[in-house]
Amino acid sequence: MTIGDQIQYLRIKHGFTQERLAEMLEVSRQSVSKWELGQAMPDVEKIIRMSELFEVSTDTILMKNPIEKNVNENPLHLGSVYLVVKDFERSVAFYEKFFGIEADGRCRSGNMFVNFYIDGKCISLMNENNLIGHCTDLNSPYKFVQNYWVEDLALEHKRVKELNIGNVTEIRQANPAYYYFHLTDPDNNIIEITGGYHMNEKICQSCGMPIEDKKLRGTEKDGSQSTDYCCYCYKNGAFSKNETMEEMIESCIPFMLEDGSCKSEEEARSALLKVIPNLKRWKS
Repeated sequence: MTIGDQIQYLRIKHGFTQERLAEMLEVSRQSVSKWELGQAMPDVEKIIRMSELFEVSTDTILMKNPIEKNVNENPLHLGSVYLVVKDFERSVAFYEKFFGIEADGRCRSGNMFVNFYIDGKCISLMNENNLIGHCTDLNSPYKFVQNYWVEDLALEHKRVKELNIGNVTEIRQANPAYYYFHLTDPDNNIIEITGGYHMNEKICQSCGMPIEDKKLRGTEKDGSQSTDYCCYCYKNGAFSKNETMEEMIESCIPFMLEDGSCKSEEEARSALLKVIPNLKRWKS
């Protein structure tokens, strides 16, 4: 096991995606990826910060006191639990007082959803009015959705189907940056599993459009290609429009309806809300 393996093991053990760990360390996802692949080393400040997040000593991260990896580790990693609430504002106020922290993501999502991070895990409140066509049966009395992520979504889909323990959907594409499938438990609760279908796909960090084709990439001030943004969102080192995240979501909806990835505006809006708030532009 290398230092990179140790970081990856601790990250997964605590339920962090590379994106989430990068956000907490104030680095790029690519930096975390390079550490885990052994292509770079984190500086001392980041090692200390990771020791705090992972609740281990710096010696553990530096392999002076390594943790042995369990080869039979469960492939599932808890991403979030979504509490589907009817009175959104009242519920936000309740959980802010209960947890003693302010909700994260409020400035980006308005009254659609917010996140609370507790012990490295995410609990999200989702406004029932914004869930049409996604996540749960609105007629069900059970109002929470479990979300898990895996490294290999196709492999996990095969494993869960072979278990034959509940209804399993096919792998669905909510938008170019988000793939998932649902498993229904005996009480009709929805378990949403996301993962590695899109892990290596390069997408615009403003609108979520795939930009593997370099012709679709925007430009920096010096004329070089942007590695993060598409040509529609970013030109000459600046964003093409001074718009809010909500305006960006609304502008993307017609394209998702046109390409057939969603059947209704509500479904498209719900899908975009799963991805766009987590993109680089909107985290700034």
